Amino acid sequence: MTQPAQPALFQDWVQTSGAASSKAKNTLYFLFPTFAAPGTEPGNPLQIRNMEAEDIEFVSRMLVDAFSDKFEHAVGKNRMEGAVQQTVASLGRSQDVWHRYRVAVYEGRPAGAMAIKFHGDSAMGDFSCGEACSFLGCGTCGLICMGAALENDNIPVGQCYLDHIGVDASFRGKGIGKVMLDRADHEAREHGCTAIFLWVKKGNRAVHLYERQGYVITHTFGGWFKRCATGSRDWHNMEKQL
Repeated sequence: MTQPAQPALFQDWVQTSGAASSKAKNTLYFLFPTFAAPGTEPGNPLQIRNMEAEDIEFVSRMLVDAFSDKFEHAVGKNRMEGAVQQTVASLGRSQDVWHRYRVAVYEGRPAGAMAIKFHGDSAMGDFSCGEACSFLGCGTCGLICMGAALENDNIPVGQCYLDHIGVDASFRGKGIGKVMLDRADHEAREHGCTAIFLWVKKGNRAVHLYERQGYVITHTFGGWFKRCATGSRDWHNMEKQL
């Protein structure tokens, strides 16, 4: 008599073949609660875990690197290291939001980071204007404007917001970004979300990666304030149904 397929076999099939649609993955998740989160499979050189205190500087650098053109526009090229250190200080004392950050570790080395938000979540860091001035001087004004333009605290019920995602340049081309996006999908489903969305600058090459992952552009927004604060006037809202 043929034995029924085990959840692990479904997991291997979905993760390696890419054959299942997002609806099929969602169904499998509910049928088999043991279906492992992407980035947790034993023996996989890529592991995704919660951020810890030792990761703060890496995550901060990833955040600034992922938005490097916007940070340069906001604070100036010669203040980029100050932007990193300001982010380190802000994130370091914001332990209440650490649980929303994930770190991708490849063969034991930090390789990428992302942050996700759900309905009711607060800002992703404790900002101090005086502290920022000590790192950035006059660049603080630009940083405040950039934060106001990009901060999204209005997450609808039943949706997940991918606040930011970045992969270290030395690890690109290994599929890490794709697995991180899969992990974000998984966690959104765990929270009962039916959709996940993000903001991305119009013309950014990452748009094609998001489209391959099932995201679609729902609308484009922006204006003079976005242009002055970030250097980019038009932004896409991209959404994926889970």
